[in-house]
Amino acid sequence: MLDSLRKTASGIVGFAIIGILVIAFAIWGIADIFTGFSDDTVAEVGDQKVDSATFEREFRMEIDRMSQRLGQPLARDQAVRFGADRLALSRLISVISLDEAAADLGLAIGDEAVGLDIVNDPNLRGTFGRFDRELFRQLLRQNGIPEERFIEQRRKGMQRAQLSGVVEAGIPTPDVLIRTVLNFQEETRTAGYIILPPSLVTEIPEPSEEDIASLYEAGASAFTLPETRDFALMEIEPADILDSISVSGEQLQAAYAERRGEYDVPERRELIQITFPSEDDAKAALARLRDGTAISVIAGELGLDEADFKLGKVTRDELLSPVLADAAFATAAGAWSEPVRGPLGWAIFRTDAIEEGKPSTFEEVRDRLLATLKLELAREQIYDTQNAIEDARAGGEALDAIAERFGLKVRHYSGVTSKGETREGKPADIPDLPGLLGAVFDNEEGDQIPPLDTGKEGYYWVEISAVTPAARKPLDDVRADIVKLWKDQHRAAALEEIAQKLADRGNAGESFDKIASELGRSVLTMPGIQRYAQNDTFSRTAVARMFAAPEGSFTWGPVGVGDSIILMQVRSVRTPEAAKGSDSYEKARKDVADSIGADMLQSFVVGYQQQSGVKINQTLLQRLTAADGGR
Repeated sequence: MLDSLRKTASGIVGFAIIGILVIAFAIWGIADIFTGFSDDTVAEVGDQKVDSATFEREFRMEIDRMSQRLGQPLARDQAVRFGADRLALSRLISVISLDEAAADLGLAIGDEAVGLDIVNDPNLRGTFGRFDRELFRQLLRQNGIPEERFIEQRRKGMQRAQLSGVVEAGIPTPDVLIRTVLNFQEETRTAGYIILPPSLVTEIPEPSEEDIASLYEAGASAFTLPETRDFALMEIEPADILDSISVSGEQLQAAYAERRGEYDVPERRELIQITFPSEDDAKAALARLRDGTAISVIAGELGLDEADFKLGKVTRDELLSPVLADAAFATAAGAWSEPVRGPLGWAIFRTDAIEEGKPSTFEEVRDRLLATLKLELAREQIYDTQNAIEDARAGGEALDAIAERFGLKVRHYSGVTSKGETREGKPADIPDLPGLLGAVFDNEEGDQIPPLDTGKEGYYWVEISAVTPAARKPLDDVRADIVKLWKDQHRAAALEEIAQKLADRGNAGESFDKIASELGRSVLTMPGIQRYAQNDTFSRTAVARMFAAPEGSFTWGPVGVGDSIILMQVRSVRTPEAAKGSDSYEKARKDVADSIGADMLQSFVVGYQQQSGVKINQTLLQRLTAADGGR
């Protein structure tokens, strides 16, 4: 998905540009067009379409990304409130815009180039560092993507990369802009500083009753106990109903006959494979090999390394296609096969060694097969069990009674806040189930909440048994806290006033050493501070103020940890003196070039969208982003 965009936007400016690009798509990419769509089309740009399955995958990935950033799983409705649906759709619209532009420009990627790109993909390599056909199939199954569709998506991705490369190519990078970015990134400062602790403020008056009452009202949320809820929870997973699943001997025998290939140890062959662009080339090379020409000579003429033609020991399924597997595994040991046409061209094989397969026996695999069948049947049956539980709930049966009847457990929780904590702010001991807190706090006591997905092929049910509203603590109970808060606020304000007066004295020409000696302190030095540095002493705010101050001037800011203030004088400013061609100069040049390239690509895509028009099927989009995922 816009791999080129992500790779090129590595610089500081680039990140901002990409953010603008996404926002632009999100804002004006939604057109008021509701007709003319197929039932499965979410968005269109020209002839390119986003179907519901593609949107659903991107939407789920965006939910996962947001959940990781927040450190807790998000329910679909929460993700929608955070804009996950709009971000996902924006990315997909940008992708199909580039696809439409590539099609209009007649860009095309041949089958051989696509095949080589797939075979050389490091994500599809197996244990021995080569393309693993079975891993490839497994990844496709896990993601629900047919092989033909994956290949077409890869082809389009390569076309997008080709197009973006053209748009971004040859863009000049002015030296003045490079120097500006370099100076901003690499500038360092040396500062003298002293720490001003809160103890410098010696006298803080007692607050009046009016002050206490005012702060109590202003900080109501700080003195309010959050709403809590009591609820019951029941879960069901396939493993919970395994004991109720029976498999007959006949079923086991039939399953073994159907699946024995999964348990047999397959034949493995140590193969050499050389691929040629045409059948004539393959035949000519085969004749030379049979006449004694070394493999390294033929491979060298094709620009192949040993790792490119030595496959090692592989099974039939690890080859790129069944046609190639048939040819390779029909060849006698030490012999070359006749040329056969595969996805990447015309291939010939030589079998160097054969490791015979070993068929399994029913008795050897009986226990493993039984466990597999029972789990599969449980996965199928769990939906029926869920329906039966729903019928019981609709009939008014209590959750505890239902759990006893189906051999399940009900867990009861009390005093849980919407953050999954107790009223005292400690973590509540509740399970990590997707959408649990949302279901608990989006419904009321007595509501019959539909079953929810556990995320592990199961379901769970929630019943809210009690709601304890938020309540403000009585003033007398928090009086001491309010007095402390009032004094802390006034102490902090007084310390800031002291810091400002001292900075003013320094900026008026008074010596830093004199100011420090009056406070019984010595001026310390921090050399080489970078713009984005921070630590326990220098907070981000203090560093930002230091870099905003001229050389020789005084400023102040909060320390990194604690309630003290750091008084600083900028003693020297060092700007980088990177020569052209140096590592730092080249890094800055690349940042600038990447950012300009991303800006050019943004302009191209936005302009193309305006020209071609963007259509959004709002009705389908709303259904797909509903809490139940449109099911």
